[in-house]
Amino acid sequence: MDLEKLDLSEIKSLCKKYDVGVVGDKKTLIKKLKYFLEPVQDTLNSHKGRKLPSDKKIVGVKISEKDKLNNIIKNKGQFLYYSFGFQYYLVNKDLVL
Repeated sequence: MDLEKLDLSEIKSLCKKYDVGVVGDKKTLIKKLKYFLEPVQDTLNSHKGRKLPSDKKIVGVKISEKDKLNNIIKNKGQFLYYSFGFQYYLVNKDLVL
């Protein structure tokens, strides 16, 4: 759907339909709708600048991937941090997820 071709009232009705805020000009509302309608891809940081021991690597796992998380914990992976739905762990390089 090309939102640019719609008039402001049509855009506001779409915002109401998807429970997106209706305050703002046409450009702002289109931006809000696009953010809602076009999901953001999950991205995983690669940590290229971080110096790691030669036998370790950093892995990021979605918190919904329980099997992978259990495997990491079972193999004594060290929790580093959480960011945008991913938990990052320092694990042995030979660990297969």
